Amino acid sequence: MKKIAATLVGLALAATTAAAHAEETAVAVAAIGAAAGSALQESRPLPGYPVSALRDHVHFGRVLLGYDVAADGTVTNVQALSAYPVQVFTRSATRAVENWRLAPGTAGTRKVEFTFQAD
Repeated sequence: MKKIAATLVGLALAATTAAAHAEETAVAVAAIGAAAGSALQESRPLPGYPVSALRDHVHFGRVLLGYDVAADGTVTNVQALSAYPVQVFTRSATRAVENWRLAPGTAGTRKVEFTFQAD
């Protein structure tokens, strides 16, 4: 079973989803920036733990992304600012953030950091 936990500034979420593989994994996210805590979220799916990382026995990683939120709440210009290990978790994190939808009127530039850990 896969466990995914998210921590945003002033907001905690927990979700559990079924996994295709037996290993337990965790993903944590922390929003950086004062405006992030005030944004009402409409949809903020978390990234999945890449199967390739499990196959290659990569048990930990971090990705820091920068992104813009348009006036209508869509996310644009998602960019990896840093990642460790390089390119292992970036695609999964980027795809998740590209699918985020925030409340209209919450436009601005934000950052988010994902921490991946396989148990």
